[in-house]
Amino acid sequence: MRKHAAPSSPTLQSVMPSLPPTPDRVSEEAKPILNRGMTIAAFDGSFAPLVRPTVRRKTPWYKDRDYFLAGWLSPAIWKAAVVEAIATSCLVYVSLLAVSTLASYNTPRIGGYIGIFNTILLTIFIYATSPASGGHINPMITFSAILAGICPLPRGVLYICGQLLGASLAGGILIGVWGEDKAASIHGGGCFFTPSVTSAGQVFLNEVAASFVILYLSYGVGLDPRQAVLFGPRLGPLLVGASLGLVSFASSGIADGYGGAQANPARCFAAAIARKDMSCEYFSLSLSSD
Repeated sequence: MRKHAAPSSPTLQSVMPSLPPTPDRVSEEAKPILNRGMTIAAFDGSFAPLVRPTVRRKTPWYKDRDYFLAGWLSPAIWKAAVVEAIATSCLVYVSLLAVSTLASYNTPRIGGYIGIFNTILLTIFIYATSPASGGHINPMITFSAILAGICPLPRGVLYICGQLLGASLAGGILIGVWGEDKAASIHGGGCFFTPSVTSAGQVFLNEVAASFVILYLSYGVGLDPRQAVLFGPRLGPLLVGASLGLVSFASSGIADGYGGAQANPARCFAAAIARKDMSCEYFSLSLSSD
C-alpha cells in the first residue's frame, strides 16, 4: 500500500508563479536574483518580501554582535541610505506641496482628498524604493525596525540620518518655491497646531495613538513574512499606503488649526525648516508652550 506524505504548509516558493523558460532566458532565470549583478537591499525589514534573507539567525538579535557592529563601512548600505535620503526628500516635498495646493482651492472636503492622496503617494514611493533600500522612507518605521530586530543598527542609523538629510533638503527647496511669507502663512505645509484650541498634550496623545496604529498595520500587512505567503508578496506596499490614508483621514478633523496625525518625523522636520520655526516641531512637542 502506498504511503502519502502529510501535506506541508505553503511556502513562499510554492505560491509564487514561475515564468516559462525561453532559450535566451534559461541560464539567467536559473540564477538567484541577488546574483545577477543587481544591488538589492536584502534584510528582514524590507518591504520587498522576495529579497528578504531566507536563513534566519540562530542568535537573538539583541545578543548578536554583528547586529550592532557589522555593516558600518558597507558600500551597499551607504548606497541604500543615499536612496532613502533621495526618496524621503521627494516624498516629503510632494506631500507638503500637496497641502499647499489643496489649501489654495478652499475645498471643504480636504480630509478626504488628503486620505486618498496619502494612499497613492506612499504606495508608489514604497514600490519605487523598496528594491534598493527596503522602502522605509520614514524614521519612525526604521527606528521601530531596529528595536524589532529586523533592521541591523548600522543600516538603521544610516537610514535615519539619510531620511533627515533628505527632509532638510525638501524643506529648503520649499522655502524657495513658496517664498518665506507664504511658507510661514501655511505653517510649512503641516505639523502644526493652534494652542488656543488644542493643547500639546492632546496632540501628542493623538500622534502616539495614530503612530501605533500605523506601525501595527505596517508590520501586519507589509513586514510580517507570513503576509507575503498568504496574500502575495506584491500587495504589501499598497496596504501600507492604505493604512496611512485611513489614519490621516480619520484624524484630519479633530480640531481647527490641527491637520491630524503626521506619523513621519521627517515630514515634520521638513515643514519646520520650511516655516523657519521649530517651536511646534513634533520632536519637541511635549516642551512646546506657545
